[in-house]
Amino acid sequence: MLCLGFQLWLPTTHVAESDYQAVAQLLAAEQQQGDVVLLAPWWTERARIFAPEGLPVVGYQGSDADSLERYPRIWVLAQPHQPNAGMGDFEKAFSPSRTAIGAERRFGNLSLRLYQNGRHRPVVVDATQLVGAGQAQVYLESPDGNRQPCSFTGTAYRCGNGKIVGKEWHEVHFAPYSCVKLEAPGGANRVVVEFTASAADSSSLTAGYIWEYGAYRDGITPTNVTLEVNGQAQSMELPVGDELMHRLEGPALTEGARVRIFLSSQNPSARVVCAVMTGSRRAP
Repeated sequence: MLCLGFQLWLPTTHVAESDYQAVAQLLAAEQQQGDVVLLAPWWTERARIFAPEGLPVVGYQGSDADSLERYPRIWVLAQPHQPNAGMGDFEKAFSPSRTAIGAERRFGNLSLRLYQNGRHRPVVVDATQLVGAGQAQVYLESPDGNRQPCSFTGTAYRCGNGKIVGKEWHEVHFAPYSCVKLEAPGGANRVVVEFTASAADSSSLTAGYIWEYGAYRDGITPTNVTLEVNGQAQSMELPVGDELMHRLEGPALTEGARVRIFLSSQNPSARVVCAVMTGSRRAP
């Protein structure tokens, strides 16, 4: 009887295409620059194809707790009647520092509500964008300070060891990142990304192994990642077999600060890293 009841109930959770289209029309009419849509539960992927062009949609394992600090407003598009939707857990992870704007709106089995994101930190420095635009210096550096410049090809930097440093999309522990792809050159040598930064109230460096390399263990060595601002350096180690993103909190950036990101690993095999370095200011 329980199985029969479930089979009879399940169709009632279905979302009609007309409801998706109604949500899309509302979003197109009311979205503002910098908005984002967050899916709840994260696996309700079909909603993506109805989002208005240019409006980003976020949904992956762990996205409930994502700070989404680049976005001042968040549209939560929920399907609360889905089996194992876990909306209570979603609320616990999502709600801190978020304030609802207006009332919840219903479209059949879809729920849409807008929130002010109290975790918003406007990004004013983005190493990924600078690398993608060719506005950084990239080079291989040996322990004696000797540098081998990497040449910009128009889309990425090609180094003398055949490795590429560039702006790419990669997945690390379920989450997609637009990041700087870095590959350790091996031994005591390191690959360096250097640029001049605008003023920012804070800075950070987040890095992790591109996911297909994270679980490698045999003969692999840890990776050292360093953020240096005006000669002051902070480092962290990415352990062998680790599939997570790790974060360094850096200092405030003065106008024209010299920023360098270093990456090295004794054995370069499978040491391919996704790195996100930003400078942010306090939200107005």
